[in-house]
Amino acid sequence: MINVVIYLKKEHDPNQLVGLLLSKKLIASASIDFDNISYKMKDEIIVKEIFNVITAQSKALLFNEIVQVSEKEIGQSIAINSTPIVGANGFFNESVRSKTIPI
Repeated sequence: MINVVIYLKKEHDPNQLVGLLLSKKLIASASIDFDNISYKMKDEIIVKEIFNVITAQSKALLFNEIVQVSEKEIGQSIAINSTPIVGANGFFNESVRSKTIPI
């Protein structure tokens, strides 16, 4: 199992993407953090960017499909990564297994 982290620019609707991923059973659940501030260096200058960040729980084998569906919905490449869930109780495991498509 994984946490999928999707960074959306302000002009994209995170609620719509979460609804799509849930309806396709690619994710079991998600939360949205609005106005997440990110900093990076660009040409020796610190650049501040603001994103809406989706954190969703899913199966590792669904990651590539989540990326494909997300980028198709948004219409461009977007920043998406995942982190493994290395420990979870039975309730959480069953929730992710039962709410996503079988593999």
